[in-house]
Amino acid sequence: MKKLIKDVIKKNYNIDVEKVVRLEGGFRNDCFRIETRAQKYVFIIYKREKCVKTCIQNAHLVAGLLQKKGFSTRVLVKTILNDDVFKIRVFKEFHYCALYNYLEGLTIPWEAYTRRHLKSMGKTLSDMHHALQEIPMTKSPVCRQAGNYQLKINNQFQITQLPNWTEITRKEIHEMRKYLEKVEPWIEKKLKVKLSRKKIEQVFKSTLKLSPPEAGPPLAEAILHYDFVRGNILFSNKLDKKLDIYPIVGILDFEKVCIGPVIADVARSLAFLIIDCKYKKEETVKKRFLISGYNRRGKNKLSLKYINSSLMMHLLSFFWLRDFWKFLEHNPYEYLYMNEHYVRTRDRLAAGGLLSAGGQADKPMG
Repeated sequence: MKKLIKDVIKKNYNIDVEKVVRLEGGFRNDCFRIETRAQKYVFIIYKREKCVKTCIQNAHLVAGLLQKKGFSTRVLVKTILNDDVFKIRVFKEFHYCALYNYLEGLTIPWEAYTRRHLKSMGKTLSDMHHALQEIPMTKSPVCRQAGNYQLKINNQFQITQLPNWTEITRKEIHEMRKYLEKVEPWIEKKLKVKLSRKKIEQVFKSTLKLSPPEAGPPLAEAILHYDFVRGNILFSNKLDKKLDIYPIVGILDFEKVCIGPVIADVARSLAFLIIDCKYKKEETVKKRFLISGYNRRGKNKLSLKYINSSLMMHLLSFFWLRDFWKFLEHNPYEYLYMNEHYVRTRDRLAAGGLLSAGGQADKPMG
């Protein structure tokens, strides 16, 4: 693989590579640090999936817009033929790939969050929302399919294929309903988990009512990162004493960007943080991330009316249900008891009355 990557980069970028190092943590894609005599890059081989090229192009678009506004994002390196991405053959299959600048910084383990990391995440997400809301955006009068918007870039309107959050969510809820209905007897038997279907439906219905375009800033449509979580954030280990935060020096993985209500982006990050921060109380996480970080240090604001609303609670519950569904889909049931993120997500859903967990789950034999 390393020889293939060296040859591909030499052919397509005319760059002589001295060292290739696989980076850990890539769930969807294979990422490699590329070292030359003078510089570092990141080379990404993307997973084969439907519409992946559009997804990559959307990620490039939004990361590029934010980079021009002063945010530290991965910047695409064009090939010698001025292409963004190209295909290579890996183990008899063709994959899209691309080269980017390398960002210095640290991802932190989930037990290492401090109040300064939480405030920094809130501030950066707030600043990002403020910057992206400044970009004029309308539904395309030319292409009226869901997910076609005009963004005003360099004083010209450009049609994009950024997906719509409401459409994504409607599809996910439909798939969740089907899956949970199908496996409900098995999760009761193997995981000792009983679903509260009535309360789950209340969460689904509340979530689907979200995002009227005429609503106020927290509900109005804007560009969302939609995956602003620990694995996609690089921190500096140098304390900013004035703001009392460890600054974020890199924002990664824009492949889930979409257009939707800002509060959905906030809730996605907060839901992840509440599960991630095992040594901090839920109210402490919310206060540090939203009040101290997002509102006090960031440029965008989210009123207490929304922070403490039933809408926020339903959104948090939706994202925990979504993660619960993904755990079930991608892991053998008998091994889930060893996954601490699954256990904490299950227990948080149980605390909210969305399911009940009793007894000992089945474990693998032998």
